[in-house]
Amino acid sequence: MTRARVSGVATFREQQVRFAFDQDVARVNRVVRERQLEVVGGVPLDEWVRPSRCAGWSVHDVVRHVAQMNEMVVGVAAAARVGERYHRARRFDPRTTPSEWLAEAPAADPEETLAAYAQSTGAVVEAGGALGADVLVGTPVGLQVWPRMVLHALFDAVVHERDVTEPLGRSAPAIPEQLPVVAYVLLVAARVACAVDREFAVTLDVGEQVLSVSVHGADVEVVPAERDAACIAADPLPLLDGLSGRVPLDEVLAAPDDALAALGMLARNM
Repeated sequence: MTRARVSGVATFREQQVRFAFDQDVARVNRVVRERQLEVVGGVPLDEWVRPSRCAGWSVHDVVRHVAQMNEMVVGVAAAARVGERYHRARRFDPRTTPSEWLAEAPAADPEETLAAYAQSTGAVVEAGGALGADVLVGTPVGLQVWPRMVLHALFDAVVHERDVTEPLGRSAPAIPEQLPVVAYVLLVAARVACAVDREFAVTLDVGEQVLSVSVHGADVEVVPAERDAACIAADPLPLLDGLSGRVPLDEVLAAPDDALAALGMLARNM
């Protein structure tokens, strides 16, 4: 595998991961991002001053943040091509760095931010297929292959789209291309649980797909499964809200207590 320089990137040690959703990520990235342009662009600019779901951030702040994250994805891709780690990703802390970047950025009006968001979205769509599936890059949750970096960035973008639209009553329904994002976030949550020796197994029916999610010792698995009576129904976008801590996980997922406790650790560590 091609390796980017990854000093300072968190790692999950001794985990054996099975994840079946790395294929066709570039297409998923394009479809989801282009749909987001329509959804976010449909929010009247006079509503951008209203609060988002992110404490202390307006709708405008959230869109500025997503544009900055888009720029980081493009920067990570460019640096990885020459075996480097993108300089702005060094010491990136998802709990503090986004607020610091917003505070450091020049003031902008909504029209300027919308244009920057559209431009950066186009750039991140182009970057989605820029690297091979065996290229390793540093992400906020450790060293991963490039398609999972793309899915991680989509996780951030999809949740923040809902941070904007949910308070305004403008949320768009789920689309099939978001399901790899849901699977990826379940993978991250499972890996966090594995890191502290939490074992569980649950089968989730997320509409277009059934997912088997489990941790047994060092083995972490998120793979397609058959639909049967043991499946637990989960609306994919509210499930993302629960996994990211926007709403209590037990309000959107009727899973056994051990699975809820394990999957809920992601939100407690974000």
